[in-house]
Amino acid sequence: MHHLLHKYYTKEITTEEKKELFLLLENDPDLKKEFISFQSLGGLSASLPCPGDQVSAATYLKKFRQERRKEQAGRIGKQMLQYAAVVFLTMLASWYLMNPVEETDEIAELYEEFMTPAGQRAMIKLHDGTVVWLNAKSTLRYPNQFGAAERRVELDGEAFFEVNHSEEKPFIVATEKLDVKVLGTQFNVFAYKGHDEFKTSLLEGSVKIYRSSYEEDALFIEPNEYVELIGNRLVKGSFSNADFLLWKDGIYAFDDEPFQEIVKKLELYYDITILINNAKLNEYRFSGKFRQRDGVESVLRTLRKVYYFSYTKDEEGNILTIK
Repeated sequence: MHHLLHKYYTKEITTEEKKELFLLLENDPDLKKEFISFQSLGGLSASLPCPGDQVSAATYLKKFRQERRKEQAGRIGKQMLQYAAVVFLTMLASWYLMNPVEETDEIAELYEEFMTPAGQRAMIKLHDGTVVWLNAKSTLRYPNQFGAAERRVELDGEAFFEVNHSEEKPFIVATEKLDVKVLGTQFNVFAYKGHDEFKTSLLEGSVKIYRSSYEEDALFIEPNEYVELIGNRLVKGSFSNADFLLWKDGIYAFDDEPFQEIVKKLELYYDITILINNAKLNEYRFSGKFRQRDGVESVLRTLRKVYYFSYTKDEEGNILTIK
């Protein structure tokens, strides 16, 4: 466990190791809560400068590099507090790179990555003042310092953005399928890698959606409009009910949605496989609001009060089968 946490905070962890780490965290609620707190510290610290950072960063970064060379093949520490220290040193390293004192030729650019485990959400503030809410099983990757021409971040999952306005530097959210470009606005993006659904919903301002490298074919939307990808086409629509954004407050809201679509989202949000062996349920639509922290089984128990069904759970395989 400890070596996985160390590799996660030093950004050396592989995709398979991340899955292993999050599975361990799912089985220990207290450890997961602490992990989220430390991760929030890492995301927020980048936007909180302190006097003396430049000098302190140079000293700590040098020590950090020396320790990394000595401990590269071993484990570091046995307490969660030590991993919080790694996050702190990463923050200092970021300031050192932006305000070099010496050894500036070693690293040209540093990227930060923020992830939320299944069944969790988190808020981070980027270096430009932009606030980002991340839904469950989502990853946001961004540079430690935005360039002169644009502010580009990479999203895998669902996020709500409150973008700090800048005429000179447009803000771009790059996803697996499409890019979203804005100057300053509030909008939601649903774009999990490996899944067909892509949707951008706008609350304030104006955004344009386009395929990477084809910005001239962008589709613009205005407040209370959305764009979703259906097949290979971008389709625009409007909404009057913004309850689907309640996930930021820890509530999953479904408004007259087909059972299959609800199940797909539950699989994403809670990192579980759900098999539907009751075809009749696919004829029904459901509405309701559910607390994120109550878990997937709580959602299913409530839904079956409307149209009854039973289910079994394979704990070892992490599979729910609906009958």
